[in-house]
Amino acid sequence: MTANPTVGEIVAITTTDSEPLLLVSRSTDDEHSTGVLLADLATETLHRLRASEPDTATRRQLAQAIGRTDDLMSFTVPIRDCALVERDSSRPGPFEGGDA
Repeated sequence: MTANPTVGEIVAITTTDSEPLLLVSRSTDDEHSTGVLLADLATETLHRLRASEPDTATRRQLAQAIGRTDDLMSFTVPIRDCALVERDSSRPGPFEGGDA
């Protein structure tokens, strides 16, 4: 097993019917990740996020900047309730919460 999702990775929350996508902005501990739902992001930010693939350094910077804003809702979810949607290309393989 590799480590938990890192800042800039996108996961789906599997405990809901719609599996909303979450941009990981920080790992709070070994069992939880915090992030912002992609549906809550402005269109320009989504364009920048899509254009950054596979530039994981830029993704991390975007995720950290988004995580510092007070006007967006952030969610903390257990890692076991996450399934990877996109992975940092330098970290192959699944993480504890799901398969890639």
